[in-house]
Amino acid sequence: MAHIKPFCAVRPNANIASEFSSLSVQSYSKEEFDDLLKKNPYSFVQILKSSLIKHEDKSQEERYKSVKKTYQNFKNKGHLIQDSFPAFYIYEIEDQKNTYCGIIAAASVKDYKNNVIKKHENTIESREKTFKNYLKTTGFNAEPVLLTYKNSNTISSVIDELKNSKPTLEFFIKSEEKHRLWKIENKNNLKKIQSLFEKIPSLYIADGHHRSASSALLSKENKDLKNKSKASDYFMAFLIPENELKIQEYNRVVTDLNGYSNKEFLDALKQYFNISPQENGKIPDKKHSFTMYLKGQFYCVSLQDNSVFKNSPLYQLDTHILQELILKPILGITDIRNNIRLDYSYENDDMQWIKKNIDNNTYAIGFGLQPIKIEQLKSIANAQLIMPPKSTYIFPKLRSGITIYEL
Repeated sequence: MAHIKPFCAVRPNANIASEFSSLSVQSYSKEEFDDLLKKNPYSFVQILKSSLIKHEDKSQEERYKSVKKTYQNFKNKGHLIQDSFPAFYIYEIEDQKNTYCGIIAAASVKDYKNNVIKKHENTIESREKTFKNYLKTTGFNAEPVLLTYKNSNTISSVIDELKNSKPTLEFFIKSEEKHRLWKIENKNNLKKIQSLFEKIPSLYIADGHHRSASSALLSKENKDLKNKSKASDYFMAFLIPENELKIQEYNRVVTDLNGYSNKEFLDALKQYFNISPQENGKIPDKKHSFTMYLKGQFYCVSLQDNSVFKNSPLYQLDTHILQELILKPILGITDIRNNIRLDYSYENDDMQWIKKNIDNNTYAIGFGLQPIKIEQLKSIANAQLIMPPKSTYIFPKLRSGITIYEL
């Protein structure tokens, strides 16, 4: 039973919406980030820059206070406006390949703590605390957590009906992406949407585990301090049905063979895998099979015996098979999250990117995997298990600043 509620979003003025919203900061190279700061005075990164550019004479809290000040300046100048009445926001992203549509709402921290909102990734405590401090000091969050739920024809029909009206906000990003936002503030419609989500037994975090965890930390801290603010008992989320979620593979590359020659490495693999040469690097469709590239040759690598693994959802993941049977015991990478010899790739035409970077000696070996299926993700979350790091690369990738949730 999922609890969501409407909120009074802060939104960019329609005149600057396409310029204001930004990708997550990690998506920009240093050159792109510097260029954005230089050329676009309305970008959301102008607000964030104080927190990102370290000053030896400023503490973290002082930098976050500068973010809050810049944010208030944007509001004072009319670049950002706040809705007067609580609302849900239907949000649609249309790119050249796909359309994603869902509801932006405030999701419940209580649901997160009670496992109604289910997780499949570990979080890093230091990152949780850093973002909790950011939220506490700045008083806002501009990037929703991506939540998914079992397909509901009823919810989809309500969304389609409400989309018949004129969008509150409509803009394009480089003519490649069309963004549309509908503000839903009619009380009957709000109650209808809330009641429909109360019939959804579970929500699943697709992207935003650290943001969710940080929000839970802030909620607890405010309760401990007897802070009466209720806003921190919720966090902003974009709720999308699972059939609209797109999961792309996250491939692996390793810098060396841990002292093995190519032949010795292939011989070591034969304990658990069948290995056959491959011509084009196409990732096989067969269960528990993946593509491997050693300099000069692609291979198809297939697990010989599924009974090697226990009867657990975790052991159905190719990322876990790779981790437990190759990366750890053969390549000696036991700290999967932090070992600098291991890197990840999700480029378009990825196996050719892997081939190129192995042929030029940047890496020694690469593995191309099938994307994880949504049912596998849900099975892991339902069993309260944790996927290996970088198991999923999920779309849509949400822009920051379409709606802002104030705490």
